[in-house]
Amino acid sequence: MPSKPRNRIGEIYGNLTVLRLSSRRTSAGNAFWWCICTCGKEREVPSDCLSTKRRKKKNVTACRKCSKEIAIEGVCKKNDQEEKKRRQEAFNNRLELIEKIPQEWFELPLTDSHARELGKKQFFRGIRCLNNHLSPYRINGGCLACAKESKQLTKLELDKLI
Repeated sequence: MPSKPRNRIGEIYGNLTVLRLSSRRTSAGNAFWWCICTCGKEREVPSDCLSTKRRKKKNVTACRKCSKEIAIEGVCKKNDQEEKKRRQEAFNNRLELIEKIPQEWFELPLTDSHARELGKKQFFRGIRCLNNHLSPYRINGGCLACAKESKQLTKLELDKLI
């Protein structure tokens, strides 16, 4: 028979406050605890998942709804940081290309997401494509120089067939 669990009532783990002991046990014999989230929802959590320390085992620190919101916020924050980094790299790449490219390319947005924000269809990051072209890109396509080349090739192929 498992031993009596340590009293955790009143302890706080993230957004959860332990309310009472549950009658359930894990397969390892650990007790479950009923906890209340700061949003007011209750959640039953195994005692081995209640911790404030960083470890390999997942810590439960909020109800399911709040956990999902926290995860989404984390992903959005990470995406925002990565986009900021991409824009800064594009800006730095452009600075190195002053007087080497047409001036109107400098007026284009820095990245594809920046172009979407501004309602534009093209952007210029200041990098070369896989075919070594230095030209603007389309937000849903690729390098404009590559697209122009492929159109010319298809016209040549059509001329040969006729």
